[in-house]
Amino acid sequence: MTTPFDDPQAELAWMFLQSLCEDGDLDEGLALLSDDFSYWNNTTRRSSGKDDLRQLCEWRKAIVELSYDLLGCLNDGQSVMVEAQAEGVTSTGIRYDCPMVFIFETDDGLITSLREYGDTQLNIAAFGAETATPR
Repeated sequence: MTTPFDDPQAELAWMFLQSLCEDGDLDEGLALLSDDFSYWNNTTRRSSGKDDLRQLCEWRKAIVELSYDLLGCLNDGQSVMVEAQAEGVTSTGIRYDCPMVFIFETDDGLITSLREYGDTQLNIAAFGAETATPR
């Protein structure tokens, strides 16, 4: 198993995830993304870009401040898979405790894509049914 400190691509992925946490700097995290970055998650099943991800992160941070605990990290060249435990309590008191998998693609020191997998039912309970509607 790789840790984010064993490989530059894994470190890049972990630094990005940490930027999404309570004390993270979203602007620093978004600076790690390429201009043609794409984001997809298994709740919405929609692809989006960097600007949409910023809006999603700001919206989510208004509802819950998450922390990620590293469970595992694998990498193969420019591909990095991070398994993490996301934890937080929403503004409405829902405990968000979810195992997550993040699959990153990198190129030339930047993240080019991110696919995120988590508990869709928990996401709907924490963030509302509209988060599950594919557009």
